[in-house]
Amino acid sequence: MRILIVHPGLGAGGSEARALVLIEALAADHAVTLLTGTVPEWQRLNAAYDTAIDPGCLTLAVAPMPARLRTAHGGDALRGAFVDRAARRMAGAFELCIGTYNFTGFGRPAIQFVADFSFDDAVRRRFDGTSPGLRGALQAAGPARAAYLSLCRMVAGRPVAGHRPAGRRTAPRLGNGDRVVANSRWTAALLEARHGITSDVVYPPVHGPLFRPVERSGDFVMLGRIAPDKRVVEAIDLLSRVRRRGHGFALHIVGDVRDDAYGREVRRRALEAGDWVRLTGGLHGAAKFAFLNRHGFALHMRRREAFGIAVAEMVKMGLVPFVPGDSAPAEIVGDDRLTFEGADDAVERIDALLRRPQELAAIRAGLAGRGRAFSVEAFRNAALAIFEAELRQLGPICRQKAGQ
Repeated sequence: MRILIVHPGLGAGGSEARALVLIEALAADHAVTLLTGTVPEWQRLNAAYDTAIDPGCLTLAVAPMPARLRTAHGGDALRGAFVDRAARRMAGAFELCIGTYNFTGFGRPAIQFVADFSFDDAVRRRFDGTSPGLRGALQAAGPARAAYLSLCRMVAGRPVAGHRPAGRRTAPRLGNGDRVVANSRWTAALLEARHGITSDVVYPPVHGPLFRPVERSGDFVMLGRIAPDKRVVEAIDLLSRVRRRGHGFALHIVGDVRDDAYGREVRRRALEAGDWVRLTGGLHGAAKFAFLNRHGFALHMRRREAFGIAVAEMVKMGLVPFVPGDSAPAEIVGDDRLTFEGADDAVERIDALLRRPQELAAIRAGLAGRGRAFSVEAFRNAALAIFEAELRQLGPICRQKAGQ
């Protein structure tokens, strides 16, 4: 079968893991073409996601767009519009089309993997607010946002998913005829409530070894992007309050702190807090897993997240993560003792558990069992089952075309 896989840009996030695992699994038996917005760095990607993709085993198509847009920190919707336009032009040459990051505008039914709600302006603003600077100005509701989305629609040649005129409850063409795969039950429920879309649920592939009992520090780890929606500054303030109750842990913030407005704010707040807050920088692959294996607790602050790759990684590694309730990270940990509603509740729950160390062995055992659900193998098997069902339906059609 000729299969088109579309991913807007292969950087260093959780959705990239999904794309790479699928490429590796499908290229062995099918003619796979990858459409993306940038030329993939295959050596880096294979090392980061523990894959062994041979670029010679697939066809690469890079969507035409302005060179500066490919590497810009903002402009995600505009990049996606150029990729959408290329996908629509290419889709007719393939038996199966797969979008590995939200809804790609193929112009025909496809399999769409939903990773987050960046395609839904109302949800994105309610959950994450807006970024600082020019990027924030383009995200906020108003004339600038409307003009920007109008440009995206013109480039894509179709309505931009999730960005709908006032009074329209359902986004135009969103999931129409597609088989939609959500990355959590939480995402699936919100897709149904917001857009009337029924979806399968397949947890994304989470790389890394499973938990093994080792001696750990009592320190906390915060893992992931250093960005306003991750609420790193709020995490420092929250754990400062817990420390004032007599606890002596450190906080390790693992992630690249860029020299932008938020990065400078994080550095300033860490310096003010004292040497118990440690900016570790970015860690990847074996170095990251070795680091996680040395520490006992984690804090995740992003509210109402669609999945949370970092949380799943830490669960698999044996850390005990505290996460916001009413979110997919709460679904990942599956333990009410580790979920909180607001900063005050978080302080109380963390303080209480640190004073009851006898409970930790049972909590870690429960987390270890949950970690198996987030393996690469579990994702690959579930995704391939969906593809095989779709391909079986396509088989007679393709044979008929071949005989004409």
